[in-house]
Amino acid sequence: MSGRRWLTLAVLAGCINEDVRLYEVELTGEVVAPAGTTGRVFLELHHASRGAGALETPLGRFDATELDAPGPATWTTLVPIDDGEGLVLYGWLDVDGDGTLCGLAAGPEPAGIVELGKFPAHALTFTLVLETPCAGPSALYPP
Repeated sequence: MSGRRWLTLAVLAGCINEDVRLYEVELTGEVVAPAGTTGRVFLELHHASRGAGALETPLGRFDATELDAPGPATWTTLVPIDDGEGLVLYGWLDVDGDGTLCGLAAGPEPAGIVELGKFPAHALTFTLVLETPCAGPSALYPP
């Protein structure tokens, strides 16, 4: 590779090579859905807020996972601690199995959100109640 290409790569790497500090968290809890509803549970982790001053915005998704059904849940994740403040868990139940929250042909799919107030801690417990039909995370937060 020519010296010019190496210089270009070095300049580009210097511009985008930022240190990311990650904090490992093990979440253990329960996802509760309305009686008689079944399906996959989609979970998302968000920072409660990102940015500062006039640029501060609520929620900032950084990780997601799925469960086969409501019930007990354990999830180990890495939280980028310099990207935002606080920790919020959002979830919804895919009643019709299409992978889309309340798609055009779907009935109401319950959703919920819970703030994990004891963050930062390496082990957090939660109870996430899915009870609000067709609500995305920004509609449920702040609670």
